[in-house]
Amino acid sequence: MKFVALFLVLSLVILMAEPGDCSLKSFWGRVKAAFKGAKDSWRGKSCLIIYQKEMQNQQDQPNQPPN
Repeated sequence: MKFVALFLVLSLVILMAEPGDCSLKSFWGRVKAAFKGAKDSWRGKSCLIIYQKEMQNQQDQPNQPPN
């Protein structure tokens, strides 16, 4: 019963909102960005992993004086 009441209240809130208040376009953009980040992280292409690899490469290479 609580679920039905919650569903009805949320449905009314969504239906009563004005079109400008909804901003589904920005919400959809955030959802796409979250999925892209999760996919990149799964494939090992996240910014943090790339940054860590770059830092590891810099530490492995000896410092060479500039010419």
